[in-house]
Amino acid sequence: MRPLRVLTPLALAAMAFGPAAAQMTRTQQTYFAPDPSAPELANAYLQAHPGDAIEIVTFRQAGKDQADLFYRFGPVSRSRQGVCRFTATEVFAHRSGEGNVSWDSTPPDPAERVDPPSAMAALAGAPCPRQSQETYVSLDDGVPDAEFVAISNFLKEISGSEEKFDSAAAYLPFILAPAVAQKFAAFRSALLRSAGVTPQLRAVFEAGVGTYDLALADAPSGTPSLFLTVSKSGAGFQMLNFQAQF
Repeated sequence: MRPLRVLTPLALAAMAFGPAAAQMTRTQQTYFAPDPSAPELANAYLQAHPGDAIEIVTFRQAGKDQADLFYRFGPVSRSRQGVCRFTATEVFAHRSGEGNVSWDSTPPDPAERVDPPSAMAALAGAPCPRQSQETYVSLDDGVPDAEFVAISNFLKEISGSEEKFDSAAAYLPFILAPAVAQKFAAFRSALLRSAGVTPQLRAVFEAGVGTYDLALADAPSGTPSLFLTVSKSGAGFQMLNFQAQF
């Protein structure tokens, strides 16, 4: 299981640890067309790339300069399985001596970390949700639509039935440490809740043949803090492991 793997700022950009993290704030805004109220760079990108959207993730921390990250949202397409997809790519602005702005995936500082392109997917009816909607999930390369649909349906099934949840989790009571078992019990109660906010799938990673690591958040706009490993067999999915961020 890879619970702390970075999922791109769409899912985990707010994950930070230590005393300084408590003073950091994060905001994000998505722009779909040039607008007088949008930042200059957002308008510059949208004018040069009609049909795309751009998201700006801004970090502010006392005593430090504001940091802005830019993400290109490509066009959305919908498959026959009902999966809407687009690709999110971190991009960087470069100003020429004449003041013109160009964009690519190369940071001004070669040592700067760059998020790899991320496939985003949502199981939804037509028309597809806009790219800024929280219904989209970050997918590992190679996760096909059929598997994403199966995982989504599995989570829906176990959230609606205590019997199905407990059957899929039959092995976990024997392997979870007491503190993690308490977190898992809270996760079970939240997922089975008939009303209110329930845990939301935020990312799917391949962990082996027919095995997946799932990252979930306590709320649709929350940062993933729950991590579930599931494996697919002829009888359906079984939970193999669970971790939680303490």
